Amino acid sequence: MYVYDLRFQFKKEITDDADYLFYGYLCSLSGNNQIIFETMNISGTDRNRIVRVTVPYVDSLDEENNDKRVNDSLEKLLPYLSEPIAIEPVGEDSTYKDDFATGKEAESYVLCIHPNLRDFSPIRCGHCRGNIPYYLLPPLSKETIKELTSWETSYAAYDRLFYATGIGEISAHKMLSNMSSRLNQKGLSVCRLLEKELGKPVYYYLYRFYGKQPAKCPLCGGEWKLQEHSLFDYKCDKCRIVADCTVNE
Repeated sequence: MYVYDLRFQFKKEITDDADYLFYGYLCSLSGNNQIIFETMNISGTDRNRIVRVTVPYVDSLDEENNDKRVNDSLEKLLPYLSEPIAIEPVGEDSTYKDDFATGKEAESYVLCIHPNLRDFSPIRCGHCRGNIPYYLLPPLSKETIKELTSWETSYAAYDRLFYATGIGEISAHKMLSNMSSRLNQKGLSVCRLLEKELGKPVYYYLYRFYGKQPAKCPLCGGEWKLQEHSLFDYKCDKCRIVADCTVNE
């Protein structure tokens, strides 16, 4: 992980239109996982902005990693700037050092939301469990992005409810841990869409905190407990689901 300062020098006092395009550009970078939005800090004056961002890799902000949304939003913003955006390295950030992967060694992927990085890619490397930035994955269709975002938004809401409250904790846990819940069934369907476009198996991560994972695969009833020191504790290749032991196992 690396930290950069992005410096924006505007031609004149920042208007509402310029401000809208400025944030639109940052959001597009975040949507492509070139920056981590929730770690961003913005400062400046009436005519300039300095944005301190954390990025997955040293070259994350290289132009070749831009997708169409980033390039389109940048093109709209540039007429308001008096000079190109300056990108200045600050240093290395070890906060999420081991949480990311390029996916180059991945023979499969895992759909799993990181509890501390809910605005980042939920697609993990099946080789090391690291989150893979969207810009390092093959481009996804609009329909798949729509379905993925829909599931991700719902999952993050239940995830927050489980971790943050006592009132909705149990009901949220049931939604997260029951493979038959609408949330998890939606996740499975998203995995199948991703498989078609990524060209590799995509497993769904089944989360459980209370109790124990079922002894048999919750979908087909087959064996799914793995040997110790495996990347996951449970895995069913037939149903494409994986899981870890709970605190009670």
